[in-house]
Amino acid sequence: MIAPFVLSDYSSGLLVDVLRAAFASQHMPVEFRYLPNMRFDEQFRQGVLDVTTSSSPQQAQEGYLGHWPVTHFQNMAITLRSKIPTMSNLDELKKYRVTAFRSARRVLGPAYVAATENHPHYREAVTMPSGALFLERTDVIISQPDIFLYYLRQQLPQRPNTDTELAYHDVLGPGRFYWMRFRTEAQRDAFERGVAQLYASGEIDRILTRYQRDYGITRDFFIALDCRFRPQQAPQKCKKLSKEWESPP
Repeated sequence: MIAPFVLSDYSSGLLVDVLRAAFASQHMPVEFRYLPNMRFDEQFRQGVLDVTTSSSPQQAQEGYLGHWPVTHFQNMAITLRSKIPTMSNLDELKKYRVTAFRSARRVLGPAYVAATENHPHYREAVTMPSGALFLERTDVIISQPDIFLYYLRQQLPQRPNTDTELAYHDVLGPGRFYWMRFRTEAQRDAFERGVAQLYASGEIDRILTRYQRDYGITRDFFIALDCRFRPQQAPQKCKKLSKEWESPP
């Protein structure tokens, strides 16, 4: 995971704070460990870890899958509205200088690979260079919007209210939902009671408001939880998304 969901101090971040609060409401202290996915899965199988945060119903793993997804991750093609106001498909990437997150070709599927292979002005960056868009060093950035905005604030803090200058193009296909997997049923049920309590008490809103204020992020990362506990806020969107996680590609 990456900022702002897990911050560089490894003790905070939107995901970290919500998980900690959910378990704390059930009087369960937690310790976080940050590992590559392959090592993470291996240590879960070995019993070193009790919870994984990036599972799905399609993965054959030990333990107990949560009853519903917790997080949602959707990358976009992000441009300056004044330069590229619209984008209708992936093939348009061939016309522009494109900067993506590291391993984008590995995770975004064959259509994305086809659109970017042999592209002379395509690169992948270890740290998202959001500011490069405003400095005219690239035309398109491939990123999850909250991550893009987090790094933009770090790199160009003097540019307030940039959102009206940006266009977000949903050309990369559906996002990905992530479930949590637990070593025991008791851990799963306690966590899910904790999340329900965060919504009932309003604590989830206080956490999200703080990250909105400090980092400009949206509620999109936790749209699955919002649709679980407050579907009336966006009934059409929740109906569409629920079909995606019930019948994932």
